[in-house]
Amino acid sequence: IDGIAVCVDPANTVTGLTKQQLTDIYTGTITNWSEVGGSDSPIIVVGREAGSGTRGAFEEILGIEDACAYANELDSTGAVMAKVASTPGAIGYVSLDVLDDSVVALALDDVEPTVDNIKSGSYFLSRPFVMATNGEISAQSELVQAWFDFVLGAEGQEIATSVGLITVE
Repeated sequence: IDGIAVCVDPANTVTGLTKQQLTDIYTGTITNWSEVGGSDSPIIVVGREAGSGTRGAFEEILGIEDACAYANELDSTGAVMAKVASTPGAIGYVSLDVLDDSVVALALDDVEPTVDNIKSGSYFLSRPFVMATNGEISAQSELVQAWFDFVLGAEGQEIATSVGLITVE
């Protein structure tokens, strides 16, 4: 599982948003931080480029596919974090595994973006990573079965965790 954290520049006094406020910010309905309890300053909407998996998941979860009012569309998570960190009034989204203290992650609907909250389903902005086969795993080749056994086993789950992914168990 991958959590998607919504982040703002470190000087921003807003600590959380509702799902509706986030949707309204990304669609251009809310354009000033004062509308969500912050200072009287414009909101600079930052996101990933078209075709990004993170962008696709973010927009799909919020139900705003192709309706976003981006001021900046950047081609990497690192670029999004750097832009948000250095731009007063900026808001962006990044995978939870790369979040660092250069930005501030917002609570959504009063729920912090933590591993436990994502696993429990209480933090809504997350996406599964899916592996698929043509038919049941048991009907696949020995190599495919071994791959699934490895990925879902202790070593595979440890590797997934070490790169910042969230295991399902």
